[in-house]
Amino acid sequence: MSIYLTKNWIQTRQHQQLLETEKLETELKFLRHQFNPHFLFNTINSIFFLIHKNPNQASASLANFSELLRYQLYECNDPQIPLNKGIAYLENFIDLKKLRQNRNVTVTMAIETVYTPQVAIAPFILMPFVENAFKHVSKYSDRPNWITIHLQVEGAYLRFVVANSFALDTTYEFIHYGGIGLSNVQRRLDLLYPARYQLRIQPEVDQFRITLEIGLDDLVLSPVKQFA
Repeated sequence: MSIYLTKNWIQTRQHQQLLETEKLETELKFLRHQFNPHFLFNTINSIFFLIHKNPNQASASLANFSELLRYQLYECNDPQIPLNKGIAYLENFIDLKKLRQNRNVTVTMAIETVYTPQVAIAPFILMPFVENAFKHVSKYSDRPNWITIHLQVEGAYLRFVVANSFALDTTYEFIHYGGIGLSNVQRRLDLLYPARYQLRIQPEVDQFRITLEIGLDDLVLSPVKQFA
């Protein structure tokens, strides 16, 4: 009887774990599918804007967009991708977004990386923070408007800081109605990096700053740094 009950308990436990795994995978797929149309919608809007503003730049951005679509459709089907590909995609996306900005918006990006080729990251996990910075940057005509992006990777530790100038009357809307992208990525972080990430959203006097720290995986999913 003891052997039978133990075997039955093990089978029940395995079944519960299988259901939890399937539920997690289903939710992650849903979140990624929710995110992709959001990304496409904003990118197409950017190209549409450039067609009227500068046809030559629109042509270049269309080629850029084609590369982004190739990345999205053919290189991001796995839960993890090499970090170097994720960084290349992020730079490509930023270049596309910069084409749409007015001349009075300054965008700067700094990347400091020391890591092995095996380090991996979840696709599209960084882009929503950049997208929100471009969306909510201030539009002053009499003072500087700016976006700064700093990516630092050392080993399997990633630190990502995105800051932008903003007008005081838009702060409340940004914090509470961050859009599909921001709420989506927070949920993905909870699912993909439980107890392995810290996210700080910091409204300051004249700027909005987001700092994300992640203990990354590698392509064989070895143990990484845990956050308290």
